[in-house]
Amino acid sequence: MELDPGSPASRCGPSMTRPARWRDRGVTRNCGECQACCITLGFEARPEESPFAKPAGEPCPHLCPGGCAIYADRPPVCRRFRCAWLQEPTLPASMRPDRCGVLFSMNDNLLGDGFAVYAYELRPGAADGRAAARIIRRVATQATVILIRADGRREVLTADRAVMARLSAGER
Repeated sequence: MELDPGSPASRCGPSMTRPARWRDRGVTRNCGECQACCITLGFEARPEESPFAKPAGEPCPHLCPGGCAIYADRPPVCRRFRCAWLQEPTLPASMRPDRCGVLFSMNDNLLGDGFAVYAYELRPGAADGRAAARIIRRVATQATVILIRADGRREVLTADRAVMARLSAGER
C-alpha cells in the first residue's frame, strides 16, 4: 500500500513513543503501541495556545499505526496528558490501557472537591476484569471513581459521603 506523503501515516516512524519518567524512582515507561488516549479522550487547547481540538471517541487526525505522527511537535494539551499507567510505576505492564481495556486518568472531580479518577472502558466488560475491577474498588475507597463504560453509561464509585449524598438526591 502506498501512502500519501502528506498523510499522518506517512510521517510515522519507529520512535513515535511517548516516554514518561519518575526521576526519584528511576523508572521510564512509554506508550508503546497503546493509542487509547488518542482515540478515547477529547482534547482542547487552552485559549492562549495554538488551536487544537479533538472530540472524544474519535481518532486523532495525527494518529498513525506507529503512534503520533507529530509527536515531536504535538500540541501542549497532548504533552500535558499522562494516563495513570504512565504515572504510576507500580501498575504492572498488563494494566497498560490497550492491554487491560481500561484507561485510567486523574482530573478535577466534577462531582465534588479535589480530584477524581476517571476509568474509561475501551471495550465492553473490560472494567469488570479481575485486575481492573480490583483497582477500581481500591481507588474508590480513597477517591471518587467515575467509570465511563464502553457503551457510554457512567457509574460513580466513591466513599465520599458528600458525593454520595448529592448522587442520592439526584444531583448531577
